[in-house]
Amino acid sequence: MIRKFKLFVLLSLLVSLNLNAQEVSIPGQIIDAGTGRGLAYVDVLLHASDGSNGVLSTLTDNEGQFTFSRLKPGSYQLKVNLLGYYPQEKNIQVVQGANPSIRVELVAAMIPLGEVQVSTLRYDKLERAVSMPVVVVPREYFPRQSSMTLSDILSREPGIALARDGGWATSVNIRGMGENRLVSMVDGARIETATDLNAALSMYDINEIDRIEVIKGAASSIYGTGALGGVINILTKKGQYYDKPTIHGQASGTFEGVNSLIGTHVGLESGAKSWKLRLSGGYRTANDYKTPEGVMENSGFTDRNLNATLGIKPVKNQELELNAQHYQAFDVGIPGGAPFGPKAKATYKEVTRQLISGKYTFRKLLPGLEDLSIRGYHQYIDRDVEMIPNTPPSTVGNTRMTALQVLPRGTHNTTGAVLDTRWKTGKNHLLVAGVDLWQRKMVTTREKYIRQEILDPFQTVTQTNEIVRGEKPNPDSRFGSAGLFLQQESKFFNEKLELTYGARVDRIQVVNDEQLDPISMIINGNPKEPVPNQRVIFHADTASAWSWSANLSALWHLMPSMDLTFNTGRSFRSPSLEERFKYIDLGSKVRLGDPLLKPEKGVFGDLGFRIWKDRFQFQANGFVHYLDDMIVEVPGEFIYYLATGPDAGLTDTLPALVNANVEQALLTGFEASVNAQLFRDLVIFGQTSFVRGYNLTSSSDLPLIPPFTSGLGLRYQLPGIFSLEWVTTFVAAQNRIGEGETASEHYYLSDFAIYSAPRELGITSFQLFAGVDNVFNTSYQNHLATNRGMIRVEPGRNIFVRLVMRF
Repeated sequence: MIRKFKLFVLLSLLVSLNLNAQEVSIPGQIIDAGTGRGLAYVDVLLHASDGSNGVLSTLTDNEGQFTFSRLKPGSYQLKVNLLGYYPQEKNIQVVQGANPSIRVELVAAMIPLGEVQVSTLRYDKLERAVSMPVVVVPREYFPRQSSMTLSDILSREPGIALARDGGWATSVNIRGMGENRLVSMVDGARIETATDLNAALSMYDINEIDRIEVIKGAASSIYGTGALGGVINILTKKGQYYDKPTIHGQASGTFEGVNSLIGTHVGLESGAKSWKLRLSGGYRTANDYKTPEGVMENSGFTDRNLNATLGIKPVKNQELELNAQHYQAFDVGIPGGAPFGPKAKATYKEVTRQLISGKYTFRKLLPGLEDLSIRGYHQYIDRDVEMIPNTPPSTVGNTRMTALQVLPRGTHNTTGAVLDTRWKTGKNHLLVAGVDLWQRKMVTTREKYIRQEILDPFQTVTQTNEIVRGEKPNPDSRFGSAGLFLQQESKFFNEKLELTYGARVDRIQVVNDEQLDPISMIINGNPKEPVPNQRVIFHADTASAWSWSANLSALWHLMPSMDLTFNTGRSFRSPSLEERFKYIDLGSKVRLGDPLLKPEKGVFGDLGFRIWKDRFQFQANGFVHYLDDMIVEVPGEFIYYLATGPDAGLTDTLPALVNANVEQALLTGFEASVNAQLFRDLVIFGQTSFVRGYNLTSSSDLPLIPPFTSGLGLRYQLPGIFSLEWVTTFVAAQNRIGEGETASEHYYLSDFAIYSAPRELGITSFQLFAGVDNVFNTSYQNHLATNRGMIRVEPGRNIFVRLVMRF
């Protein structure tokens, strides 16, 4: 028996040694064909021709070198993708014994190739393979622009326009729809905050963003309520896994002349096969920005941020990712906030955004189940505003009232959980299904500081009272959504036709507390109990409703480099908490929400044509968007009763502008972009976009519709030395305006940028970026900013410089 056991052990050892002897390694290097330098942190994929080992992946090191280990002899295909370079594929033969090093030379691409990954569809797909109209702006583009805010970057894309309330407070308009009809997210977590001022997209450091993905058009069947006009998904940097322990980082410094902005940012990444870690932070400070007509008072800001991401692969095919973000802005001037008077000085004393999120992913958990992920998040946003009215006193009888200061504040807590699954239901069929749960809780307060002066018949002050009136602009309220979504992708006719169709059902629940006005009253430091003359604005209530949405998309490959796309869908937007419970007392008139508002509904259609060639890229889309039950303000009455005071129980009315579902609208338009490489180192590029908004109910033009825009530019590259760009943009006059708007005139803008190739110095590399925005210091009005608030002229010439160091 012992002899047999020894023989068994010996045979097992020999088999093991034989198997190990059959496993070999292949080294390689990825280099830039123009400069000959190794390219660091490039994704390299390898899979056996017979599909026996799945897909192996690795990253190159600082010198561009990589190694695949423990391979069995056979035929393999090597794929290399790096943004800004033409992808490469190589067939290699792995043999027993030593294998020669693989050398892959990547040729720089001067035009977009559509090779960027898009994940906003709830699964990864190349941009050129997505049927929906999307925009992807990768991190490589950010340093080439002044990039004061995220909105400034997005506004350079066709169909996306900038709306501005100051140097810091900005947002975007997509195909004629503002931020209240868009869903904005960071790493899949919804950004839910008030939309009375443009700020939702300002609470981010550009240096922290890996890429921005934008869906232009209805996307409620993917993300539910709010995605009536599109989706903006901000994807932050997460670090990477490496074959061996690695640590590297990046530091940058920025200066912008238009507002003397100084910014710094440092990021540090480390990782190995089973873990990754990224730590980063940034700081910026800016003065009031200059315009061709002088300084825009009260437009400066200061902000800072800290971020941390940890990824762990505890076992094969499983990953845990944890993320924490902290952002703060201080003394942010708001020169153009529409809710404030023309002489008011409004400032965000502090804006805070905090995000904590976690995601656990299972891969190949069951046969046919490609991926299953569970994600949870909590995002806290606090906006603390100070407003100095600077209005003259008002006198009624023998009483003179002067508004001294108003302190609005709003906190918004959004908590969500998402279950995503991806199923391979056939060779050419993919099913994405899941559950999306989230809730927003809003708490608002407002303190008004008022001086009351009692006058005698000769207008002499006989008594002065300092009053602090406590109010709630909205009742404490919660908005909850529970959605079930399904998306099926199928390919037909040898994968020439791709169809994506899906639907989503949402259960919306809104809960609000009773709202009284005022909630407190302090006169000369003495609180008044009970609070005199309280009005009941909104009664405590709970409302629930079902909503549904659906979509159908098609991508037809007319030729290997030519596609035709079609998209249609039904979308919805449930009224926000502000629209339901708005209460703004203007004295003689009230602006009021309605808790019983119905969802806005939309039917969307888009037809597109694309050409993707190595030296030529063209995209064009035409769209139509019909909206029903649009929410607008209409004349009405505010009916209330007094809860305290001598007239308690009595009912009274005031004239009011009340939110109501009364209108139908039609948005139509087109957009196009082109990139053509005329010579080896010269590219001409351009874009154009147009949207028309028409109110079908009143037979009038819709407000806040961006004007026709067209741009043309040149990009020249001297390989290994520098690249430069010149862009001139024409913005037409906007004479098709809504009620109360002001027409805007046409203008031209020219921007210039130059940036060096990375220069290595020891273990570090440096890259310099510089440019001039608004080269000719043109004085112009942004139609959306002009009619959104009180900004009458945009920033003037801006000279910027940015130095990036990688180590």
